[in-house]
Amino acid sequence: MLLNNWTQKEEDNWKKSKELFFDKKIEKALKQYRNPLIAGDKLGQLLRDSEKEAVDFTTPRAVKKWASKETFGKWEIVLKDKKMLTELRVIGRSIANTLRPLAGHKFSQWVCKVLNESFEYYGLPLECTTKGKIKKSIAKKLIVKKKGKTIEDFKPDIDIVVLKKIDEKRIPLAIISAKTTLAERIMQTINWRRYIRHLPKEVSRLKIYLVTAWEDFKSGTNRQRVQELDGVFVCNEDVLEYGKIKKFSKILEEFKKIL
Repeated sequence: MLLNNWTQKEEDNWKKSKELFFDKKIEKALKQYRNPLIAGDKLGQLLRDSEKEAVDFTTPRAVKKWASKETFGKWEIVLKDKKMLTELRVIGRSIANTLRPLAGHKFSQWVCKVLNESFEYYGLPLECTTKGKIKKSIAKKLIVKKKGKTIEDFKPDIDIVVLKKIDEKRIPLAIISAKTTLAERIMQTINWRRYIRHLPKEVSRLKIYLVTAWEDFKSGTNRQRVQELDGVFVCNEDVLEYGKIKKFSKILEEFKKIL
């Protein structure tokens, strides 16, 4: 969506400039190192170095697209100041890096609270927790050892543990990995499901579920990948249900099966 200060022509020109910028970077690296494989070893560093220069053409675009008419004049002052422009990049990254884990942590707590309220509302002998001795105990059992040495650690993100209430006892039934987005570490949970046979029986019987906030599963490889899990529940009404991928509101149907 193009906004007040940014035209379609400017957007088209920006895209061409962006492609040209990165094309020049790789061409320069290939000439400098001659052997393309050596250049390949340095692509990570090349990206990091390019990021600093890319600020000069990415930040003005962002400001022009999203700043309001009332504040645009003030932002223009920032764009003309090289030091402030660099600081804006660092500040923006800091905000994003802070919000990402913060959102993930709160999302886990929200999911846990909604589930506990649902268990009570529907009279199910279940409860869930995001902390405590049971969670720590499960985490320790996810490490495969041989002769006292760790040979495998298949630990997924144990964000929530679902427990069955039997009198005063609490019996673990499932692990929930809660992720706002699947952009990071999704294979960690899937790999644990693959190698569960290596783990003690009291852990290998646990179900592994994924609850995610923003993914709609309308495309992408994750749509197939997550079918290896016991269930995937999405807090997004636009989700395209497929196989084990379902709306969050159907999660209790799954829990009833394993009671």
